[in-house]
Parts: sequence; C-alpha cells; structure tokens
Amino acid sequence: MDWKQLAGTLIAKGAPTLGQLIGEFIPVPFGGSLATWALNKLAESLGVEATPEAVDEAINTRPASEVNAAIESAEREAIARWQALADIAKAQADVGTAQVVAVNDAIKAETNARAASGDGLLGQWRGFHAWELTIECPFWSACFIYGIMFGAGSVINELSLATPILTIYFGARFGVLGVHVWQGSNERQAAIRA
Repeated sequence: MDWKQLAGTLIAKGAPTLGQLIGEFIPVPFGGSLATWALNKLAESLGVEATPEAVDEAINTRPASEVNAAIESAEREAIARWQALADIAKAQADVGTAQVVAVNDAIKAETNARAASGDGLLGQWRGFHAWELTIECPFWSACFIYGIMFGAGSVINELSLATPILTIYFGARFGVLGVHVWQGSNERQAAIRA
C-alpha cells in the first residue's frame, strides 16, 4: 500500500479533496505538506497510526458508518485547510498585483509630469546646440574653401594639421546632438502614449 493507492480509495469513498491532498504532496508555505497533514487528520479521525497501511486497514475492517464519519470529518477539515491556503495565495497575488500597479502608475505620473512641464533648459539647450552646430559647420567649410580657392597655403596647412582635433571635436558634437535628438524623440513618444 502506498500513498497513491490510499488516495484512490479515499476518492472512491467520497473524499476527493482529502484524496487529492494525500496523493499530490502539495507543499504548504509554513513547511511540511498537505499530504502529511491530511493523513494525520484521517488517522486521528480513525484512531490509528498515520501510515497508509494502518489507514487502509482501518478503512477496510471497520464498520462503514464509522469509516464514513471519520472520512467526512477529515474531508471537511481538508476542504477548510485547502480554502485557507487558497485564500492566502490569492491575498499574496493581490498584494503583488497592487504593488505592480502602484509602480506602473508612479512611472506614468512621473512621465506625464515631465512631458507636461517640458524639459526646461535642457530642451532649450538642445535647440541652441543644434542651431549653433548648424552655423559652425558652414564656417569651417568656408575656411577650407577659402584656403583652397585663394591658395592660402598657410591656412590649408594649419587646417590640415588641425584635422585630427576637428574630427574628434565634430564627432563628439554630432554624437551629443544625436543622443539629444534621440532622447527628445523618446520623450515625445512617451508623452503621446500616456
């Protein structure tokens, strides 16, 4: 005799919850398993040792009315315990859901507040940076063209020596501008979604 056979016997006797608990070894949050608890309750109701063999022997040898009363009593307690654990699990799930909703609401409120208030100097600085870079690029191009057209060798020579520095300088400037434009696009999309 093993746990599964005893579970089948209990289900056949009209105690499906008790049979399921004994057959599945469902762990409980505070240690142990519902199977151990259910078997102990059934053994206690029958007045026997808490082993599958002892419980099965009592079920098969005792009068049906006594066995049915013991099984019904254990089944009622098993249903109550199962419901209590289901209520605990539901309460924990509700708390988790409420926490996730609260965090999402806080993120949305913060995003909406930023979108509504604008980004102040950062937004103005982005525009200034873009316009200033738009003016600066033609200036440097004009310097190169002037040097080429009028044959000012010293200007060309100096500008060619400055090429590595100008490459790093403009690379950084365009990189910063790209990040700001990209971030501004993300902020506008967030404002549209909110």
